[in-house]
Amino acid sequence: MNLKFQEESIKELQSLAKGNRHSVLIEGQVGCGKSYLAKQYAQMLGVSDFYTVHPTVQSIRDVIDISYNLSNPVMFCIENLDTGVAGSSFTLLKFLEEPAENVYIVVTCRNRYKVPDTIISRSACVSMSSPIGADIKTYAEVRDAAKYMKCSNLLVWKAVKTLKDVDMVYQFTEDQFRYFDELLEIVNFKDTVSNIVWKLGHFNDNSENDPAFVINYIMSTSRSDKVRKYAMNCIRELNSYRIASHAVLAKFVFDCKYGD
Repeated sequence: MNLKFQEESIKELQSLAKGNRHSVLIEGQVGCGKSYLAKQYAQMLGVSDFYTVHPTVQSIRDVIDISYNLSNPVMFCIENLDTGVAGSSFTLLKFLEEPAENVYIVVTCRNRYKVPDTIISRSACVSMSSPIGADIKTYAEVRDAAKYMKCSNLLVWKAVKTLKDVDMVYQFTEDQFRYFDELLEIVNFKDTVSNIVWKLGHFNDNSENDPAFVINYIMSTSRSDKVRKYAMNCIRELNSYRIASHAVLAKFVFDCKYGD
């Protein structure tokens, strides 16, 4: 699948593959396909064994222990290292200082400035741009053309900003689609903050919703300038790591209810 916003990153990875680079860091926003590019890098190197790894100390330790017992080439993709605890980075650093000959490490992150300089200095850094509308359309059609025809005509599609969003929307049930049709009625801010936050963070069956997607939906569909302003502010703070995902809905509701 050729997506225009990934072309430059793929060229960089092709160059790194020619040099047989063992440690690579891929930076990009949530849902832009960083792990997909890591898989592409493995294919460029001819490495068939590819594993994704959560950014926890124990998961990285397990990878290190496993790697010393392998004889065939393998690639480990440490996903979103900047969301893990500091101990995760330090554990990985010890491994990068004495890498196994047959092991390739790709670290993905949303913000390289949240990753220790010592890891960056030992890695080739590749920055990804964000997908544009044409890329999202291409990805959605290739994933499932029939679902794209159905979903792209719905109001909820206005909130689709990343490849991850496409995958998420494709998993929605009919009840969850109806939830978004009714969502703007929730943000009249007549209820208590806690009740509104709960309703925004959960579907009608009480399963959890994605906070960033909810706020993007409100920002894209609300007719209130005030609501759109606060929604945009929250998205900026999420993207710049000034607020955690679990707290952003409460901030948004509080700002809309009591802000100027």
